[in-house]
Amino acid sequence: MLLDFFVPGEVGLVIAGTAAAQNGTPLPGVIAAAALGAFAGDVVGYGIGRRFGAGLSERGWIGRHLAPALRRARDHFDRRGGATVAVARFVGALRAVVPVVAGSAEMGFRRFAAWAVPAAIAWSALMATIGFVWGDAIADVVDRAGLLVSAVAIGVVVVLVVRARRRRDVSRPEAAASPGPR
Repeated sequence: MLLDFFVPGEVGLVIAGTAAAQNGTPLPGVIAAAALGAFAGDVVGYGIGRRFGAGLSERGWIGRHLAPALRRARDHFDRRGGATVAVARFVGALRAVVPVVAGSAEMGFRRFAAWAVPAAIAWSALMATIGFVWGDAIADVVDRAGLLVSAVAIGVVVVLVVRARRRRDVSRPEAAASPGPR
């Protein structure tokens, strides 16, 4: 589940597809195993979010900061949660985080699974097939592209957080009136 933060899943799956081609392993078996593993990781993340996410928003310092974000996440997942789950499967930086947020935002499991299963199958089929057909030459390209997409996604999240904090600080009258530390 969180392994994607350290080793992009695309690379591993392209390598598995390449190995399958070299060893004569049937591609459908590789795809099925990868899709099952991808969905299992999503379910673990969803379960962690469902079990612990809402509780964190009710506790002390972290709760004051997490509760507004969780409210926004619930609104987002009510409107666009399914598409978010599906798209996140293809973006390394989001793949591990979105299931946790979906669980924390109390997205229904059936709805979550209805989007996560086909996304896991499509992602697994695409990555394993790339490895199976194009082999070693493409593994390097996929690795770089995955890192680039992850870096861009992280950059966008950072910019959005900074903008939200600035807007919040500007809208607080007590922040402008306080002289700061002495």
